[in-house]
Amino acid sequence: MRTRTLSAVVAGSATAALLLTGVGVAAAAPATSDKPSKTSAPATAQGAATPAKAAWDGNIYLYYSTAANSAWRAYSGGTADFAADTFNNGVDGYGQRVKNNVNRAWNNDQRWAANIWYNENFQGAVDTFYPGEARQLKVGVRNDNASLSWTYIG
Repeated sequence: MRTRTLSAVVAGSATAALLLTGVGVAAAAPATSDKPSKTSAPATAQGAATPAKAAWDGNIYLYYSTAANSAWRAYSGGTADFAADTFNNGVDGYGQRVKNNVNRAWNNDQRWAANIWYNENFQGAVDTFYPGEARQLKVGVRNDNASLSWTYIG
């Protein structure tokens, strides 16, 4: 069993609090390469432990529930199928599969829109999150989600 530090739980709770209150719009980050190139690998737990700072970090945070202590998982790139992924941060829903269990999301990437799809391989209904957007998924995709892609918007 993986041991979580108190700071990781606090960071996740702070992020959840920002999402639930709608406070904490991300601030501009230093410029990076203008070349679009989202990777397909999920963000690491270390990289995902910083959302409470509300700085652009290039991730989308997917949350298990609307609870302030909701489990979450960060992705910096797309994935064709969430089947092998679990919520690896937070409390409520920790260890549950991401597939068909995402209730809300927060896009913390300033140049890319995140698309959460109903089916694997980017098929079916889609819910798009633009930079800085944090909310529950639309009814057709909420807790019925299987993949994630990105669209460069500049």
